[in-house]
Amino acid sequence: MNAWTIGTGSLGLILAAVPVYYLLEDQTVKATTAHYSITTPGDAEEVGLCLPSIKGRGEAPSEGSVWLVVHGASNVGYYPVRQVELRSGEEEWSVNKIQIGASKSPAGQRYELVLWQFDQDLTDALDHIPKDHRVFDGPPKGASVVSRSATVVRRADTKPCE
Repeated sequence: MNAWTIGTGSLGLILAAVPVYYLLEDQTVKATTAHYSITTPGDAEEVGLCLPSIKGRGEAPSEGSVWLVVHGASNVGYYPVRQVELRSGEEEWSVNKIQIGASKSPAGQRYELVLWQFDQDLTDALDHIPKDHRVFDGPPKGASVVSRSATVVRRADTKPCE
């Protein structure tokens, strides 16, 4: 082989890879530009075992779903508790009656409320997992953290959601 063959072959490979690079970069930008936030409850707000309402803002994802995840600051478990119903064209959402921790959780225990976006495969799989077994050590494959809320602090209240 001569230098011309090697040079044009290398240039051809580089030119073939450039569109793939830009396509991948474009998909990443689209995935991270959606804005989600939890507006209520606020930072360090004291809450009971049953949080009557969580409110936020965000857009409906083009595919998959967005879930509200509760994470105890002193443990490793992340619990996807409820799918957030985001309607196309509407930016505000609310989720009612979410249990924060367990009735035996001490007063002062801190919990983080997080929004995770799941791809369609993970959304389908999560629908088949019993509610009590939805525990993760962190975002699983097919999930991404799209919003982190203020941390809430549990009161001594032990009345569960009805």
